[in-house]
Amino acid sequence: MKQDIRDLFRKDEVSDHTLPDNHRQEFYDKLKASRPRRKSGFKRNYLLRIAAIAILFLAMTFVVLRTATTTVTNEVVEESSIKTQIEVIEKEYLASIDKEWQNFISVATDEKLVKRYEVKLDNLDKDYQEISKQFKADNNNILIIEALVDNLKTRLQLLKDIQQHINLLNQKTEQYETINI
Repeated sequence: MKQDIRDLFRKDEVSDHTLPDNHRQEFYDKLKASRPRRKSGFKRNYLLRIAAIAILFLAMTFVVLRTATTTVTNEVVEESSIKTQIEVIEKEYLASIDKEWQNFISVATDEKLVKRYEVKLDNLDKDYQEISKQFKADNNNILIIEALVDNLKTRLQLLKDIQQHINLLNQKTEQYETINI
């Protein structure tokens, strides 16, 4: 039963009829009437969604701010802890350096030698002051912290080495004096 649909409409008597003038308006009215009515539950559902989103946003904001505050507090504690440790180390080394320097001055008899080491220590102190400024600018840089400690170690070791050398010289002098007597 294969037929061309165009042929069916040509033969049909319905095609001769014209539609009434208000046909379009009646169609829209029937279409509106057949749609399901929206209930007031839509507004409630909409409001519940907005409230849930607002609560989630506030909860997330609270968590993020609390985490940020904890992180900042931990960083401040860590920074103050590092600074405190560096200050303690610095005080210990400076006290040892001063003690060794006083021992060196009491043992040394050559003024040229004292002046030469005093200049060396002054240069190391100037370097230390520069490194200390860098540390104040960036106190989390491990290389700067190591440079501070190395500078202090170098000064202390320099004094210990020269004092040991002077002690050896004094012992040799005492031996020569005892041999000559």
